[in-house]
Amino acid sequence: MRYLKILCIALTFIFSIPYGTTVFADDDFEEHYEYDDGHGDREEHEDERYEDIGELIGWSTLVTIGVAALLFPTRKIMKSVITTFPQSKKLYVSFTKWLGKYHILIGIAALVLSICHGVLMYLHEGELESEGITGLGAVIIMVIAAIMGAVLFKNKKVKSLRTTHTILVTFGVVIVLFHIFLS
Repeated sequence: MRYLKILCIALTFIFSIPYGTTVFADDDFEEHYEYDDGHGDREEHEDERYEDIGELIGWSTLVTIGVAALLFPTRKIMKSVITTFPQSKKLYVSFTKWLGKYHILIGIAALVLSICHGVLMYLHEGELESEGITGLGAVIIMVIAAIMGAVLFKNKKVKSLRTTHTILVTFGVVIVLFHIFLS
């Protein structure tokens, strides 16, 4: 139980890093520039709002993808965790059941969040640049993986569907990480 608490604290800290606010001492909002005529501030502020909300949704997408992806490793290491830490069996089994129950909903939320992120960032940028193209590619792969997952939900015994779904999601996550490093 102690290790689980430490793990939860560490994961909370890691996932809360993107939501922190950076403060600089040299911020002077009353400074007026020589060529600033006062027009366009409202448009720039709205553009920044699109970008800020889009980035927040983007990081939320990454978190939901991570939570949905936890189902595979938790099921694979269940036996070794239960034999190594028998006192945490009940908690681990209930967490794995919770992941199994809400895996599809979390995956749908990740897909919807990624589409919203893409739309907001496109509204901010006004054009599709290289990081937008990689993000669009990742969303397309995730849509195909979601379709495979829906088919898998109906036919749970077909192992090739599960393998295809897992490979597509893994490939999509690699593209998402590439998308993040481009941004």
